[in-house]
Amino acid sequence: MWVIRAVLIAIIVIAVIAFASFNLNTSQQVDVDLIYVKYVDVPLVTVVFWSFVAGMLVSLFIFISVYIKLTIQLRISNKRASALESEVSILRNRPIEESVNLIKDKNKDESLKSPFDVGDES
Repeated sequence: MWVIRAVLIAIIVIAVIAFASFNLNTSQQVDVDLIYVKYVDVPLVTVVFWSFVAGMLVSLFIFISVYIKLTIQLRISNKRASALESEVSILRNRPIEESVNLIKDKNKDESLKSPFDVGDES
């Protein structure tokens, strides 16, 4: 939907600028030297208009590519978040017996002293 809106806004802006440019005095003439062709005595308003249109199209293509990239990244992040949420849900719904056994094993491990403990021995 946003692409349609952007294209419609671009068409409206182009139409307004085209209408304004073709109704201006075209007494200012310039030479346009492109790589493969040379135009002589082109109205300055026409050069400005087509430069604006080219810039708008380039900006639109860059915007679309960035939008697609961000959409893909968002989809990947959402999939990863849902996978992590399901993992937390699975771990949260473990049977109580397993949790009690894990706590007992942890208490046994805490009774063992590490040779690297330098803290208070009270």
